[in-house]
Amino acid sequence: MPPVVELRSVSKHYGPRRALDGVTLSFEEGEAVAFLGPNGAGKSTLLKMVAAQITPTSGEVSVLGSDTVRQPELVKRNVGLVGHRSFMYDELTVEENLEFYGGFFDASSEDYERVIEMTALGRWRDVKTGHLSYGLRKRSDIARALLSRPKVLVLDELFSGIDQDTADSLVKHLEARRGQTILVSSHSLERVRELCGRGVYLRAGVVEKEVEL
Repeated sequence: MPPVVELRSVSKHYGPRRALDGVTLSFEEGEAVAFLGPNGAGKSTLLKMVAAQITPTSGEVSVLGSDTVRQPELVKRNVGLVGHRSFMYDELTVEENLEFYGGFFDASSEDYERVIEMTALGRWRDVKTGHLSYGLRKRSDIARALLSRPKVLVLDELFSGIDQDTADSLVKHLEARRGQTILVSSHSLERVRELCGRGVYLRAGVVEKEVEL
């Protein structure tokens, strides 16, 4: 079976700076992989490429056989992304945001309840996301990403800005999602070790080492 996600000799340059430099990696169905390393190592750049948010300077990235440059819309249908920038609309409530995004794939009321429960957002479902704290807004973005039951979850700094109870709940629910490929970056090795079986250490845009967690 071919990899679910594959990067082949991928580089990304911003002028003279190399955010990624010749990265080759592949990830199988059901793998949960943590990307670790200092700030500026290339973690966010790599995850954005997998989610077809940015294009490589050279090399190729594919998700379920679809090229992220030539077929970005196909890729985006299969990837749930949580990044540093929120995709939620400030003027809509949490539930209204979920209904907006759920309208693209005929989500059911059960789907909304599932992700609201998973992210412990019940108390805030009727609050406009523009009025939420950073942590609550992050949780609402995670709910949005989980709504479509994507084949690949891309979670950039998953645990940043969320409390311990929410982090525990997310790990518990994500662990139950066998068959889904999960790619997560974090500064918390302890947290990602609970979720991920494989770690990829990046430094200065290159893969420094890969380890079992």
